[in-house]
Amino acid sequence: MNKRGRPTADERAARDERILDVATDLFLEHGFAGVALDRIAAEAGVTKRTLYTAIGDKPALLRAVVRRQHTYADGPTRDLESTAASIGGALLSDRAVALHRLVIAESTRSPELAREFHEAGPLAAQQALVRAGATPETAAELFTLLLGELHRERLLGLAPAPTATEVTARAARAVAVLST
Repeated sequence: MNKRGRPTADERAARDERILDVATDLFLEHGFAGVALDRIAAEAGVTKRTLYTAIGDKPALLRAVVRRQHTYADGPTRDLESTAASIGGALLSDRAVALHRLVIAESTRSPELAREFHEAGPLAAQQALVRAGATPETAAELFTLLLGELHRERLLGLAPAPTATEVTARAARAVAVLST
C-alpha cells in the first residue's frame, strides 16, 4: 500500500539526493545541453513539477550538483589547513574533475552556466577559506596554490586523484607558503 500525503523531511532529503545523483550521472554522460529535465525527472522517479519545486530549473539543478560536491562550504568552520584539505579533496576528486570538464565544454554555448559553476564552486571554496581564517586578499591565492598544476593535469586526464594523505600534505604546503 502506497503512503499518501506529503513526504517527510527524510523522504524529501532522500528524493533530492536521488534527483542530484541522476542529474549528475546524466550530465556527465550526455553533457548539460544533452539532458532534458523530463529525463532527469523520469529516471529519478519524480514528476517534472516535483523537480522544479524541489530544486528548480536546469541551471539551479547544476548549481545544486556542484554545491553538493563542495561539502565543506556549509559545514562548521574549521582551521585553515583542515578547510584547505577538505577543498582539495573535493575538487581534485574524479567526480569534481568530470563536472569541471563538463562546464568547460559547455561554457562557450552557455556563459551563464560557467558563471553559475564559478559562483557555486571556486568562489564558494574561497569564501570557505576566508571563514577558516584566510584574508579575503589571500583566499584566491591559497585556492590556486591548493589546486595548482595537479588540477590541470587532472582535467587533462594526465594524473590520478590524489590520496587523502597527499591532499592533506598539499594543503599544509599551500597554507605554509602563504604564511611566510
